[in-house]
Amino acid sequence: MKYIVLLLICFTTQSILSQDSAAYENATKKFQENFNAQNIDAIFDMYTTEMQETMTKDGVSDFVKGCYGQFGNLKKMTFVETAEGVNTYTAEFDKTNLTMDLQLSNDGKISSIQFLEL
Repeated sequence: MKYIVLLLICFTTQSILSQDSAAYENATKKFQENFNAQNIDAIFDMYTTEMQETMTKDGVSDFVKGCYGQFGNLKKMTFVETAEGVNTYTAEFDKTNLTMDLQLSNDGKISSIQFLEL
């Protein structure tokens, strides 16, 4: 009986992690497409309400345009690790590589995003 319960826990955990992984994969793909297209409205809509209130659309516009001007197109994002609910990626741009930390809300919206030098 213990093994059946343990097996069910493993399957449930794997299912939850797969859903979480799919949400992050979808979010990173959409972010990359919208970043490269300089679609500020679409990126702003990807943010949680709290992030929208904190960043404002003008802030998001400055962030995206500034990063695009400095780094170029976002060519590829490679998953590195998950720590404390934050997924870390290597973000490969035309002009440089950066670390990108991304956290999503339960409904798949961006609740935190930042780029850091490697």
